[in-house]
Parts: sequence; C-alpha cells; structure tokens
Amino acid sequence: MKNRKWNEFQKLTGKCYRYLAGAGEGGECWHKAYEVLKEIIADGRSNQPDYAAELYELDEDTGYVYDVDGWLEDYLDEIEMKEEYERLLEVCDELLAMFRWEEDNASDIKFMKASALGSMGREADEAEFCRKWLRDEPDNIFAAAASIYADIAVQDMEAAGRIISEYIPEGTPCTEENDIIFTAASSYYRKTGNKKEEKRMEKALDEYDKYLREFLTGGGDDEELEFMWDDEDLPFN
Repeated sequence: MKNRKWNEFQKLTGKCYRYLAGAGEGGECWHKAYEVLKEIIADGRSNQPDYAAELYELDEDTGYVYDVDGWLEDYLDEIEMKEEYERLLEVCDELLAMFRWEEDNASDIKFMKASALGSMGREADEAEFCRKWLRDEPDNIFAAAASIYADIAVQDMEAAGRIISEYIPEGTPCTEENDIIFTAASSYYRKTGNKKEEKRMEKALDEYDKYLREFLTGGGDDEELEFMWDDEDLPFN
C-alpha cells in the first residue's frame, strides 16, 4: 500500500514540475500530491508511531528518490505565489504539527506562517505568533526578522527598534547569516522616515550582494562569505 502511494506521489509531483515548466495544465496536482503525502505519513504512523518523526526521515527512508523536502519547499512557494494565504496558513500549521522539528529547522515554515497571517489582515495574530517564536528561539535570526515585520504591521515601532538594536549591534557586517534582518531593518527605517539609516542598511545589503556575485563568479575571497566596510559605512555609527 505504501509503495503504491509513493508511486502516486511521484506521478503527481512530476505533474507539478511539468506545470511549472508550462508543459502541463491545472495546478491542483500540488494539493493532490500533498494529500497523498499526508496519507503516506498517516499510514506509516498507524503501524509505527515514530515513523518519519522528523521531515528528513521521509527522504532518508526512501533513498532520496522523491525529494520530499525540496518538493514541500516548492509547494509552499507555489501557494504563496498564488496568494492563497488561508491555504498557506493551513499547510504551515499542519507541517509544524506533523513533525518534531528537533533536528530539522522549521524557520522557513514559521516565517511563511507569519507572512500569511499578515497578508490575511491578522496583524495582531502575526505579532503574537512572532513574539512567542522569538521568546522560544532568541538566537533565531528569522524569528527576529519576522518580529520586526510584525511589529511594524501593528505599529509598535519601539519594539521593532529594540530588536534591530539587539540583533544588529554597532559594527555588525551583513553576511549570509543575517542579511534577512538587514532587509527587515531597512523596511523599518523606511517606515519611520529615517533616510540615513535606511541608506546604510541598503548599502550594506548592496555591498554584500556585490561580494556574493564576485564570489560566485570566481572573483571573491572563498575563505568566508563576509564583506567588511569602513567604520563610517556600518550601521548605527
């Protein structure tokens, strides 16, 4: 039974990617594939309660034939692109409840959930969710960035400013680990009308993007993905 459903999942995901490539019709294959995946997990857990407790175990147990993790990322992106925010929220909540997320990282899913809440006009719920997320994971840069956006949405600029000061202290360079919070900070300064700090955030992001392009084309230093600036260019100086 499980093998039959995996085959069904594979056929449906193939249709999904043909649809993306413009070679197939109808986007319902995404939702159908997701439902089949849920059935596979439910069937597995009916016999073995700990079956696929972590998301990565689905790929590990099937020899990475189906790329479940990658397909789920694409599925969430597809829902978000179509602005189906109620469905996006539902799927995010289901995935967060479906796995333990002790070894896997659920930051992308939580970030999408926060975005969905905001896009649905549920800014207060978005802020509440993000604040709890940040309390539970104070070292998570995604939680910090999401909280900045959520605080901006509920016009709690003081709270957003505190997060920026804490997570981008003076002298902090923009790197691959924290560029998301520089982007959130830029939005904050744009909203508050602080052109000077907005410009500094944008310059830090632009310089980092430039460095990445040079690095990827062989013109950068491959020792570390980090770009340093003169002190006058750094934020909060």
